Amino acid sequence: MSSQISQNGLPQQRLLILSGVLGDTRRYRTFHLYEQLCLAGLPVELSHQMDADLLDKAQTADIVFIHRAAWDKKLSRLFEIIESRGGLVIQDVDDLVFAPEAINWIDSPDFQDSVRLKLYQEDLRRFRQTMEHCHAVLASTDYLAGWMRKLGKPAWVHRNAFSLEMLAQSEKALTKQSRSNHRKNDDKVVVGYASGTPTHNKDFVLVKGVMLEAMKRYPLLELHLIGSLNPGSEWGEFSHRVRRTPLVSWRSLPALLAGFDINLAPLVTENPFNQSKSEIKFMEAGMLGVPTLASPTDAFVFAIRPRDNGFLVSSEADWFEALVALLENPAERIAMGDRAYADVIQRYHPAQRAMELLDSLNDICLNLQGRPFIERHFSRDELRQRALRFSWTSSLHEHHPTMVEMGWYNLRQRGLRTLAGRIWVFIRRLLLPIFPFKSS
Repeated sequence: MSSQISQNGLPQQRLLILSGVLGDTRRYRTFHLYEQLCLAGLPVELSHQMDADLLDKAQTADIVFIHRAAWDKKLSRLFEIIESRGGLVIQDVDDLVFAPEAINWIDSPDFQDSVRLKLYQEDLRRFRQTMEHCHAVLASTDYLAGWMRKLGKPAWVHRNAFSLEMLAQSEKALTKQSRSNHRKNDDKVVVGYASGTPTHNKDFVLVKGVMLEAMKRYPLLELHLIGSLNPGSEWGEFSHRVRRTPLVSWRSLPALLAGFDINLAPLVTENPFNQSKSEIKFMEAGMLGVPTLASPTDAFVFAIRPRDNGFLVSSEADWFEALVALLENPAERIAMGDRAYADVIQRYHPAQRAMELLDSLNDICLNLQGRPFIERHFSRDELRQRALRFSWTSSLHEHHPTMVEMGWYNLRQRGLRTLAGRIWVFIRRLLLPIFPFKSS
């Protein structure tokens, strides 16, 4: 195995990070990972499953992180290259996408389209194949790590973190919010829910009745919804106090979250797919000093200290009690938001995650290769100082591969039927506003 030698004399292995998808999940689990490793001063490259030079990069990689890459001929060849060099391939997992049965737990309108459903089921099977070939797993939650261990895979937890660019965007939004002095105004109180994808309609039902009752009692209360959520038609006289904003880019999200006084994060806890989700909604709101009311999933239980930096709520009565506590006590609402902010900046900073990642890599290499990854010769405070000087943006990577590149790759690796299916799904989504799916 060809490796550089670090300052402390131990082999400094080269790392490669790749994803097979686009969007926020790729950003959190590959771009942020890349930033953390760069902060630690390690030789790391960022790639995508569809990159033309991926296999060339694999020729010099000792450890490869794979995120949501569906098994195909190219990925099979990558494994051959890494294993011939005695390297390790680590699967990154942030959802139950390796479990074919997960299709039963995802409430997506997309799946009313049989073509989309079949494509997703095939992707789940291929994600599972990739996972089975990997040597170890990094999971975003303890819940997911437990799933992997039951499947016989050694697993470590590496929780999501914000990026330095997210921090800058949030600080910018906080500065503007401070100028507007919104949180000290008495003209309204904004309760917000950033649902993102349209898969959270059933989750929103948990708080819909609570919000309707609260709006009756508190005339200054407004509900702001961000994303593709369908809030239903029950709002009647309160409709003018429900503001809806379409899905926005992650760079635009902090400015909207900064307008919240209270953040909602409802999830149906009996749903394994929900249990697998990380505490991103707490973190993103906390970066803006906004307290969160959340369902007690595995990840939120880890993140939230009840009545300190947020609320964990189960029943409708609990949701209402927590909401009223913050509505009627503005000082405590602000103080709880401040505690959430301090907690997130301390526990979810990229420098903190970089330290934890190196510890996990050392443990993985000791367990699987009989030697540590690298000796840590710096402190968290030193990494935080590096972060002040570090400058990198994911913007150059976010829109690659293009739709054309993805189409060509699917044709070569998975055939005409898969390509035709993906084209159909793309066109169907464009036509959705004109020809919506029938309500089930």
